[in-house]
Amino acid sequence: AGGHREDREYFDGKFEGTIEVGDHGLIVGADATIKADLVAKTITIDGAVIGNVTARERLELRPTGSVEGDIRAHRFVMADGAVLRGKVETGRKGTPPTP
Repeated sequence: AGGHREDREYFDGKFEGTIEVGDHGLIVGADATIKADLVAKTITIDGAVIGNVTARERLELRPTGSVEGDIRAHRFVMADGAVLRGKVETGRKGTPPTP
């Protein structure tokens, strides 16, 4: 299940494939189980993601969130309780990480 909130796409439920939302933000809800590579301007993860995650600006992995895959983002915030199995690459402003 998914939806649209202002300039962000919202996913809550099960999804498989690739999610690219261009210049928009992406929110992975707490009940989401997503097996996909994610590409967006900003990404907030409350649920489970299996796949590589690329945020051109900011990625936030919240306490209930988990990622099994590699993360690329300019800024990366990981809350206490969040789970990450993979590597993290952060970039400086003006040097976007490559997807």
